[in-house]
Amino acid sequence: MSIPAEKLATYREFAEALDMLDEETRFEYIIDLGKQDDDEPFPAEGMADANLMHGCMSKVWILHDAVGEQHRFRGHSDAIIVKGLVTMMCRSFSGLTAGELAELTLDHVRKLNLGALTTQRQLGMMAMLKHMQKLAAPAAAPAADDAAAPQEQTA
Repeated sequence: MSIPAEKLATYREFAEALDMLDEETRFEYIIDLGKQDDDEPFPAEGMADANLMHGCMSKVWILHDAVGEQHRFRGHSDAIIVKGLVTMMCRSFSGLTAGELAELTLDHVRKLNLGALTTQRQLGMMAMLKHMQKLAAPAAAPAADDAAAPQEQTA
């Protein structure tokens, strides 16, 4: 299975834009992405612990919604540069199916050319991809585990 090119158009636009910028301008671009996301404020109730992503030094909340087979993500952070990175990841990978999200690799994060970021932020981006993949994983798998648990306890 391969992800149709049109589904990664936003991702490619980000990668191409970042590739053309020097380090200082790249930071400004990422910060501007976070500011653009302020046009539609993140809901206060979305900042619940259940939506908190682990693996980042900053606080990051990711909301997930499935519409048919497509998964949509929306995120927020308490740090302005991280907020831009979250916006980039959510916009890049929203609209993909669980199978398509599972095909994404850490190379997709690396191709965003974020080498100017600290190692911790790069690791956070990779953790964000893994988190999005986990959120979109088929719901049937956890339900099957839950159904099996009582049987194991009674045996």
